[in-house]
Amino acid sequence: MLISRFFFLIIFTVYTTVLHASAYDEDTLEIFSKIIPRFVLMSTQKNSLKDKIGICILHNKFDEKTAEILTDKIHTSYPDGIKNYKIKVIESEYPNVGVCEKSQLVFMFDSDEKNIDNSLRILRQSPILTMSYNAKYLENGVGATLFLGRKVVPYINVGAIRQSGIDLDNVLVQISKIYGKGDGK
Repeated sequence: MLISRFFFLIIFTVYTTVLHASAYDEDTLEIFSKIIPRFVLMSTQKNSLKDKIGICILHNKFDEKTAEILTDKIHTSYPDGIKNYKIKVIESEYPNVGVCEKSQLVFMFDSDEKNIDNSLRILRQSPILTMSYNAKYLENGVGATLFLGRKVVPYINVGAIRQSGIDLDNVLVQISKIYGKGDGK
C-alpha cells in the first residue's frame, strides 16, 4: 500500500510539473513586460494615442497562463501606466486575432506557421507594431523581438515595420540589431 501511494505521488508530481511547464523564461517575460509599452512610445504609434496604449497578446490555448503572467508583469511594471497613458492589455488566442485590430502593438507567443502568417496578414491591414517572443518569426514578417545576450538589444525587421506604415524613432533604430535587408518578409 505504501509503495502504491509513493508511486501515485511520483506520477502525480511528474504529471502536474509537465502539465504546467512553460517554454518561456520568467526573466525574459519580465524584460518584455518593460520593453513592450516603451516600443510603442518610440514609434509613430505614439501619434495615434489618446489616453491609453493598447497591447494585444496572441497565444495558443496551452499558453494562456503564460499570457496572463506577461499581462500581470506589464501591469506590475507600469501600475499607473506610462507617460500619462494607461495600458490596456487584451489576451486572445490566434483564431481571434481580429480583437487586436485597434491595438498599437501585438505581442505574439510561439505558434505554428499558419497562425503566425494568418495573423500577420490580418494585422498588416492596420498600422500595428508586431513583436514576438521568438526571433525566428522575424523571417515571417514580425516587426521586432529582443536579442538577449550580454545586453538586451531590440532586434527589428525594418521592412516589416515600414510595410505596416510605422516609423521608429532614430534612437531606437540606432541601438537595435537590424534584421534582413529591410524587405519585410
